[in-house]
Amino acid sequence: MAFLVRTAAFLAAVFAVIHAPAESAGLLAGSRDVKGYLLGTLTKMEQASNEFLANAIAYQKLVDANGGDSTKAFAQSPDEVMRLVAALRENYKAMDSFGYETIEGIVAGVPKLSDFDVYLDAGVPKDQAGSGTPVAPVVLSLSDGSKIDREGCLFTYLIEPMLWGSNKKLVVPVDLDHDGKIAPRESLPRADVLSAVAKDVRAKIHELNETAIAWQPSTSDYFSAIITMTPTLSGYFDDWKESRYAPETSGKFSAISRVSDMRGIMFSVAVLYSAVYTQVAAKDLALANSIQRGFDGILAFIDRVDQREKKAGAAMTPPEVDELGEQAKQKADKLAPQVEQAAALLDLTTTGA
Repeated sequence: MAFLVRTAAFLAAVFAVIHAPAESAGLLAGSRDVKGYLLGTLTKMEQASNEFLANAIAYQKLVDANGGDSTKAFAQSPDEVMRLVAALRENYKAMDSFGYETIEGIVAGVPKLSDFDVYLDAGVPKDQAGSGTPVAPVVLSLSDGSKIDREGCLFTYLIEPMLWGSNKKLVVPVDLDHDGKIAPRESLPRADVLSAVAKDVRAKIHELNETAIAWQPSTSDYFSAIITMTPTLSGYFDDWKESRYAPETSGKFSAISRVSDMRGIMFSVAVLYSAVYTQVAAKDLALANSIQRGFDGILAFIDRVDQREKKAGAAMTPPEVDELGEQAKQKADKLAPQVEQAAALLDLTTTGA
């Protein structure tokens, strides 16, 4: 019962610090757990987005005071510039790595919420249309009248590459270490892009929170999300390899190892299953416990991968990552049909893959 004990303890901690809105008596018993977990995380994400906007405004003012030149701003006030960049990075991690990624299994999997996943975290640029992933409908108006028009979702393609210097369109190259050279990612965010994206991400997270408050969870929602998200596990290993271990890295997922994201995503899927466990157990206890062990095993596997990466000191090889990805796929492939069987036992219609 380790899975249920861990999940129950986590959810109890969430409820100790948040107050979920009143829900109608018609909602299933476990729905407050999922919704409370979701809203608790979104509250923290909103707080981080407010701080992100405040720091972006301060950065913009500093650059404006130096004629709109980030290089001059750094030359004039290097400590303050770097303090703000460091704060913005921490705000970003709170919004995404330690925020959104821990609820993505819910947001991306529940039909009523899934558009937010495309906008914030998963949607691709318009030049990648047809890749199988929707284009993010993000359009930002900049102070000079130009636009950033559908160049990818906020987190993965705009904010993170801007703060970690992996997209040259979003940054200003600056010799930050004063060694007379500018390394490939040695840069500062473009103030105009930063201001626009900070306003947009705060507004979108607030909109997601409001939509989540209004959301009336159902057992079908939960199973749709579980069925949709469980098979995605192995794909995160490809992201992990391409961001850190491929010969030419993608430049994405620079802030935190993708392994951390994997755990957050799959934990949120496990939270969904915890809400329906008793219903499945009432129909087939052996199946319910088998699914429970499956999620327990996946989370333990990700923990072992995390420990292995830390022990290797980021010196793993692409074949090693591929092998781990294959093991993850086998675990997810074994679990997914069991979840579908459970949904069938409950006579549910889902929208999962």
